Amino acid sequence: MARLDEIPLSWLRDQGMDFIVISCPEDEARWEAERLAAFTRAAAHAGLDRYLAPTGYGKVLDPDPAIPSLYLHTHPQTLQVDSRGRRCAKACPNDPRFLEWFAGSMRTLAWMVEARGFVWDAPSFYHSRGVWACRCSYCQRLFSAAAGQPLPRSLTPEVLDFRRRSLSLFLLAAAAAIQSVDRRLQSVVAPPPPLDPSTSTTGADDWRQLAANAGMESLALVVTPEGRGYRLPESDLLQPHSQAAAAEGKPLWLWLATEQLHPELVHEGRILARQLGAEAVVWSDYEGFRRRKG
Repeated sequence: MARLDEIPLSWLRDQGMDFIVISCPEDEARWEAERLAAFTRAAAHAGLDRYLAPTGYGKVLDPDPAIPSLYLHTHPQTLQVDSRGRRCAKACPNDPRFLEWFAGSMRTLAWMVEARGFVWDAPSFYHSRGVWACRCSYCQRLFSAAAGQPLPRSLTPEVLDFRRRSLSLFLLAAAAAIQSVDRRLQSVVAPPPPLDPSTSTTGADDWRQLAANAGMESLALVVTPEGRGYRLPESDLLQPHSQAAAAEGKPLWLWLATEQLHPELVHEGRILARQLGAEAVVWSDYEGFRRRKG
């Protein structure tokens, strides 16, 4: 957010950009709210739609582990409890105290900043090296009430489904919070990259359930170019995800998460977007795009 003043908004519009996604880290949004609001007003004046991507908020929205969260340090009692019984550095999306704070924070952000919608980026539960969360008292009660049995200590199919349902309800609450300020505000969910095996236990891995979520207007398919030349995956690998969105009538964004943007990748990205029926492409490497355009 420190470089907002350096972004030439009219230049972006001249390059064919229709909208921008503005990352709003929890701690920076708290202290830089006026600059953020001024930037979005300037973007609107330049003819760009604006989407806010809150990040770091309790680390439930956690696309970048390096993004800090003051909330975690001031509310340790709401942190997820892992399968060993230890607290881990993510708030629990089932904890009503966290949900109340998060919903209030999103209402404030929606009220302060002129935007078309919010992007819920990489919502997730904790999982690492066989250790998973959450087994806090709220999760245990919710699971027992639904399943009629105690919450297992192993990551069973029932636990995986519980985590998916929990994040689905969290996304509904997020959408309801911003729409309580302005019913026109849209919600876009950007799950963790589907082709990364490590994301299968986040709780946001079932695209059919995410697409069926009544609070989400669109889904963003995050693709990370890899290998020599930072190539994109074949469209066949991604078709199940685009089909899940299409089956629910939800538009799809193709989100290229890369810091190595080059002309060939831009061309491939546009081809892939057409093959998947995506209505928009998000280029995460702004600096690379600007260099490419000279």
